[in-house]
Amino acid sequence: MRFIKEDKIKNGTILKKRLQKSITLVDATYLWLNSKKNLKIQSYQRYETIIITYIKPFFKDKLIYKINSNDIVLFIKDLQTKLSVSVQKNILYIVKATINYAQKNKWCNYIDLSDIFLKKESNIIRTLSIEEQKRLEDNLKNKINIRKCCLLLCLYTGLRVGEVCGLKWEDINFEAKTMQIKRTIQRIKNNDKQKKKKTILIVSTPKSLTSNRIVPIPKFLIEVLYNLKKESNCYLLSGSEKLYDPRLLEIFYKRILNNSNINYHKFHILRHTFATRAIESKMDVKTLSEILGHSSVDITLKLYVHPSIELKKTSIEQLVDYMNA
Repeated sequence: MRFIKEDKIKNGTILKKRLQKSITLVDATYLWLNSKKNLKIQSYQRYETIIITYIKPFFKDKLIYKINSNDIVLFIKDLQTKLSVSVQKNILYIVKATINYAQKNKWCNYIDLSDIFLKKESNIIRTLSIEEQKRLEDNLKNKINIRKCCLLLCLYTGLRVGEVCGLKWEDINFEAKTMQIKRTIQRIKNNDKQKKKKTILIVSTPKSLTSNRIVPIPKFLIEVLYNLKKESNCYLLSGSEKLYDPRLLEIFYKRILNNSNINYHKFHILRHTFATRAIESKMDVKTLSEILGHSSVDITLKLYVHPSIELKKTSIEQLVDYMNA
């Protein structure tokens, strides 16, 4: 039996002294979520969306003290038929964190989740081919403007779409040929119910501490940027102090791909292509990791440092030459 409505949980008005047998798993997820300090609003909304979209429909009003490891296994198996591994990881994180939180508050008995794992995610990273990249660059360099320049920045420095939209002219050091990545623009759900807009644009700090970084700019792009520059407090893409919606850049990017006769890929492929070309050009992994703003070199190694089929072919031929020398 439910004693407290879900909206009251969201507002933080539930006392944690409720009887153990009245708390559902969904209740506990909100209590855990509201216990997290210094959580960015976009992260809160992402977790809340996962709770509403995936956890609540499966567990419904099931009381947390009745949950066991088999319930979690069945839940994960259900997700594996519908969602990518990365989404599954976020969901499993919330469930595990919620159950640990519940156990600390003595809302449920110990549940062993140590043996619950997801299938290994594929290391295959989609990138533009050399030919596709050349066609894209030719298109971007033809009658170049600030939007085309920003796409080239992403292709040559690995910036995320929110990061490039968050760039102001004051972030560009023309003398040092660098830019400082210190903000990102995101569109999030509008929690103000009195406003008609369902979503709003916000400026926030980058994804992690290491995402706040200084990135070198290629010489040919510095020259282009110098000819396009405006007042220091203006955003590059809007040309004013007004925020620039990342969705607008994504729409423009999609049109550029079409004009370049390239099949559509998500915007993030520019970042993947930059990192892959960097590895192919023998850039050291530590340097690449810092340019990308990864929190550790291990992430860069896992994502990008694996031999291509061409490198494997070259290695085989080198082996043959060695064996027959």
